[in-house]
Amino acid sequence: KEDMVIHLIDSPGHVDFSAEVTSSLLLCDSALLVIDAVEGLCARTHSLLREAYVHQLVPVLVINKIDRLHLDLGLDLNEAYVRIRELIESV
Repeated sequence: KEDMVIHLIDSPGHVDFSAEVTSSLLLCDSALLVIDAVEGLCARTHSLLREAYVHQLVPVLVINKIDRLHLDLGLDLNEAYVRIRELIESV
C-alpha cells in the first residue's frame, strides 16, 4: 500500500490574480472546481477551465453551499434538483 500526500492550493479566481492562478496550475496534478450552488459560475470560471485543460488537468466539480438553495432561495427539492442539474450542464 502506497502512502499519498495531498496538498491543497487555493488560488483566487479574480482576473487581477491571473499569473498566480497559472503558477498554481503548473504545480498541480489535478484540480477541484468549487462552485457556489446559488451564485453559479463566476465570470472567470470558463477561462480558468480552459487554462486547466491546457495544462492537462481534469478538474473535479464540487458544488458548494447546496443548503442555500433552500435556505436563501426557498427552493423545494425538485426545484433544487433542476438548479443543480443546470449548474452541472453549464460547466
